[in-house]
Amino acid sequence: MSDGSIFLRSDGKWAAKYKHPNTTKTKYLYGKSEKEVKKKLREYKQEVMRNPITVKKMSVQKYMNDWLINVESNRLKPKSFDRKETTLINQVYPKIGDLQIASLTANDVQNMINELLAEGLSYSTIKKAYDSVNACFKLGVIKEEIARNPCLGVKLPTKHKKKSGDIEFFTEDEAQRICEVSKSIYNNGKMVYRLGYAIVLLMYTGLRIGELLDLKWSDFNADAKTLTIDSSIVLIKNRNVNKATNYILEVQDYTKTEAGIRTVYLSQKAIAAIEELRKINGRFERIVSNAKGEIADPTNIDRMFRQIQKRCGIKKTSGVHILRHTFASMLFKKGVDVKTVSELLGHASVQITYDTYIHLIKEQKQQAITLLDDL
Repeated sequence: MSDGSIFLRSDGKWAAKYKHPNTTKTKYLYGKSEKEVKKKLREYKQEVMRNPITVKKMSVQKYMNDWLINVESNRLKPKSFDRKETTLINQVYPKIGDLQIASLTANDVQNMINELLAEGLSYSTIKKAYDSVNACFKLGVIKEEIARNPCLGVKLPTKHKKKSGDIEFFTEDEAQRICEVSKSIYNNGKMVYRLGYAIVLLMYTGLRIGELLDLKWSDFNADAKTLTIDSSIVLIKNRNVNKATNYILEVQDYTKTEAGIRTVYLSQKAIAAIEELRKINGRFERIVSNAKGEIADPTNIDRMFRQIQKRCGIKKTSGVHILRHTFASMLFKKGVDVKTVSELLGHASVQITYDTYIHLIKEQKQQAITLLDDL
């Protein structure tokens, strides 16, 4: 049907019937002769090629959901796909999901951004919503499914630099108490927290929780005092129709960033923690495993860590990621340069490290100047 059909009507007139594959509308062309109608059909099809027809009637939510499943799922890691889906469900669809894509305007997208800002959402969250809409409709224009990208002319809010205190980390005293409680034992010699030494290892390596959970004994080089990081465990949505749980653990044969593939040099405290974990999990493949030798659930590790904090008298408990920030803060306080810290953390760039720990770097510079007073 997309090529068109020509027929003679009962009244003696010739007609052409043409339906564009991207619309629900059918175009009829009429003429006194077959030759005339063929010419009109040819000219109309050429016009269609020059001026893409707006996609058939469809809501923004339906259109973007098709894009998410058919396009984004092929290029995104499972965890990234989950995050993008969450962005669409929580930020995009409630604001513009019911609108028709043919009538979506820059004002609609701008209003979405303004409303998200008024709700107190961060710049990062708002930009993710905008980027998703922009990427989807930009591709729609390229594929000639829509006439224009409604994100053109839309302005994002000003990005504010992180303020001192935005990044939380433990003081030296808190870090020491957490390590002591993590290593605590009952009177019978049994560990209070079976994987308590995993907390100590996170504290003194700055690993991401997913990187820690996929560490194998083969990744540990006792002679070189190093760990090799080249994979990760992620918690992703269970999309199985007959699912028993909402989330599942998946092994990724890669890290969060390319820079995440790295060799981590270990301090004596980190090595001691690994050796203690060997006593518990030495018979299993992974350094940090549950009692059955299976991949440890990150939510259980997080729950254990919050219990440890409460025992330390820390009222406002935090997730395990604070240990990564604490590791970085300890390095900066010891005068380690930002490039080295960035490499140890596996950041994609030194700029990310600098922007994240700007206040610690400034403190380091101030302390360095005070050393001149001792000369």
